[in-house]
Amino acid sequence: MIHFLKAVLFAVWFGQILSISAQNVSPLTSRNLPSAIQLPQLRESTEISLITYTPGEELYQAFGHSAIRVKDDRLGIDRLYNFGTFDFGTPDFYLKFAHGDLLYQLVVSSGEDEIQRVGAYGQGVTEVPLNLSVDQKQRLFKALEINLLPENRFYRYDFVLDNCSTRIRDVFEKITGIPIQENNARQLTFRQMLDVYFIRIPWTHFGVDLLLGSTMDRVASPREACFLPADLERAVQSSKNGDRNLAGEKRELFSPEMLPQPIWFLSPSVLFSGGGLLWFLIWLLRGRRHARRVTVLYLTVLGAVGVFVCIFSFWSQHRVVHENYNPLWLIPIHFLVGLWVFFAKPNLVRWYFRVALIAALGFLAFSFLLPQVFHAAVYPLVIVLAWRCALEIIPKIARV
Repeated sequence: MIHFLKAVLFAVWFGQILSISAQNVSPLTSRNLPSAIQLPQLRESTEISLITYTPGEELYQAFGHSAIRVKDDRLGIDRLYNFGTFDFGTPDFYLKFAHGDLLYQLVVSSGEDEIQRVGAYGQGVTEVPLNLSVDQKQRLFKALEINLLPENRFYRYDFVLDNCSTRIRDVFEKITGIPIQENNARQLTFRQMLDVYFIRIPWTHFGVDLLLGSTMDRVASPREACFLPADLERAVQSSKNGDRNLAGEKRELFSPEMLPQPIWFLSPSVLFSGGGLLWFLIWLLRGRRHARRVTVLYLTVLGAVGVFVCIFSFWSQHRVVHENYNPLWLIPIHFLVGLWVFFAKPNLVRWYFRVALIAALGFLAFSFLLPQVFHAAVYPLVIVLAWRCALEIIPKIARV
């Protein structure tokens, strides 16, 4: 249960990519920047680069991170621009977090200090310098500083369409006038692109998949693939700036440490399958006797989860949780009927077990036709549901 709650919290907190802390540094310009240029004049030797962090051990580090670094030793500039922070002191923080009202913002920190901190934590850090003209460097620098102004720095976050990586992509496109896209991207859906990052955190994967809707099963375009930091880095490396490559030679500032790997037999798919099989064997050893209250409790729990998923899907403004088909097996009405069955006579509730059995068998048979891909651990849960409902309506296979 603890693992599941962590997974749900992680799924609600879609901004985990963006949660790397940043230490504010003094602004270089006044608030009149748009009308009066007061920035230092960058030169050919000024380096502007894309900084990429590899995934870390904590949940909020699961997908890595992206930032822009502007560095000029002679001018004493080393600024790291991070589009991925928010204020924990915001009133009704968690409510806004879940609903999608929480505003994210651009902040700036000392580049060297932040990179050293992340590297010391064990995450890999790479730097890709950009081949920009002096004019492009100056315009990019100015665009970032304008975006940093209090009236401009906040934005409404979207997990795949508007996050810390896509904001950087948009800035690069504005300055260079060329599309930034991962031309080597395979025809993967957004969900499939995320799956590889969930391999080491299978319970989080299960919880996230319960909340993500069918919008995540659309194939990401090469440009949209830049929502992940590693894909943004590859897109920049394969892009052109006029007649030359946009990216210079990639540098590895810190090598990533090995992340903890999951114990395979503790994954949801294995535990649910093994638990269902063990339950079936115990039923056989008990002479095919079963307790109705156990079946009803199972039905009620599934229904309660379905109620939560439905409410969250309709209430939240996060587009990635809309059009969720999981309630087709986590039927919310199971919760109400389950509570009612505890107090009803058997002949009055057998009809509902028949309906639940048909729904479960229908899902198992036809879920592949739905526009959403379901987590593998879902199917043993549905099989167990169908088996327990069958025990209630087919006396020949069970003894009460």
